[in-house]
Amino acid sequence: MAGMDINLLQKKVKEVKNPELLAVMRELKATEKPSEDLQRRYVTEITKAKFVVPVSIKNLDDNGKMTMEISHLKNKEGKAFFMAFTDYETLMMAAKNNTENLQVIGFTYGDFTRMLSDKSCPMTGIAINPFTENIVIGPQQAHAINVLSIQMKVEKGEMAVINELPDTPFEITTPIEKYFDKVKTVKKAYLMELKRGEETRKLVIVDLKDGVDFGEFSKAFAEEVLKPMEEENEPFMVMPITEEAAAVSVKEKVPFYVAI
Repeated sequence: MAGMDINLLQKKVKEVKNPELLAVMRELKATEKPSEDLQRRYVTEITKAKFVVPVSIKNLDDNGKMTMEISHLKNKEGKAFFMAFTDYETLMMAAKNNTENLQVIGFTYGDFTRMLSDKSCPMTGIAINPFTENIVIGPQQAHAINVLSIQMKVEKGEMAVINELPDTPFEITTPIEKYFDKVKTVKKAYLMELKRGEETRKLVIVDLKDGVDFGEFSKAFAEEVLKPMEEENEPFMVMPITEEAAAVSVKEKVPFYVAI
């Protein structure tokens, strides 16, 4: 963004259009009980959209660092919401004659959720096209969007899900435990199941001792233990507990291996 022209930035944002999102928002507002298909279309469009957001840009330095104030509105209870518009024309309709110092910037849904997750953020949520369609996304709506978005990604195979295995077969855990006892580099290990689309693999999540290189460990572990299992049609993966997804999935779970 070094040396970016604010006027050029404004021009690009003014070209933003979201006809599919606008159409599904209008259908949503006109429907008392939205169907699952309509909800999925709404989540798809809102999570991929870029919004036109009115701001007051104070400064944009040569390093691309921007100082600005983002416009907002408050409801009757005094709760503040970011204002976001599906296109510049809708914003102009809302602004009426107050356009002399109007500045805009493009924000994605992800940009908003990241700001709202900051405890110091004074906003409660987002109001999309607040003076026309007025779709309000507060904490409850944001949670519902997140849950359905994750579900849709899992179904498409775009995201993997880690679950606990209903049982830990002795014939699988025994060779793994023997190997860990031999190498003495593993503190704890968990046996999980990783599902991506139609593909399912067993997953070993390892908590390694300090200073152990996971790359070297996983290469040797795969060659000596996991490869023979795969040859017997037991597809396996190994993951370090330092990965966020791994750490979350084993929280409050009982490891199948603990170093003595």
